[in-house]
Amino acid sequence: MKIRTGDLILRTAGPEDIGEISRMWDFEKGAISRDEAVKVLERMEENHRRNTPGSIWHLCLAVTKREEPGRIIGWCGMDGTSGEELHIFYSIEPDYRGRGYALQAARAVLGYAFTKAGAPFVNGGCDKDNRASYRVMEKAGMRRAGEHENGDPIFYLSKETYLDDIKIAGAAGLQDLPG
Repeated sequence: MKIRTGDLILRTAGPEDIGEISRMWDFEKGAISRDEAVKVLERMEENHRRNTPGSIWHLCLAVTKREEPGRIIGWCGMDGTSGEELHIFYSIEPDYRGRGYALQAARAVLGYAFTKAGAPFVNGGCDKDNRASYRVMEKAGMRRAGEHENGDPIFYLSKETYLDDIKIAGAAGLQDLPG
């Protein structure tokens, strides 16, 4: 699977990405071993096989720049393993933050969830102190829906609202969702 945005390609990882998976899987903590990377890829592939039309079990896409499709700069996707809610996630390597890549990836995955996978709604959240992630959620069109007991914000977006936002953006002559 590949989703293209203005600057990025979001794609499923494959065996050719083992080195990049090793380097990037848990980039905040450091590289994982090649054997661990193989297991991560196997788990991703198994999770992707469990996705069906109208139901995303877990979708984890490698985020790459269009001009460097072999270098993974982050991860973005949807997690529905709880069985009750579908959650968006994204994480971009620190050297590539602040360039709008998380927003492009989030919008692309939301678009896929609502227009291709048939998801009725998507939830999101972030640490209350992560202002950048909070802004990504807002700019991607998600609506604030409260907060957890610890103050971390909760976001929500329905398919209906997403499609309405696209109609409004199109009627206003905008190329992208408002935000």
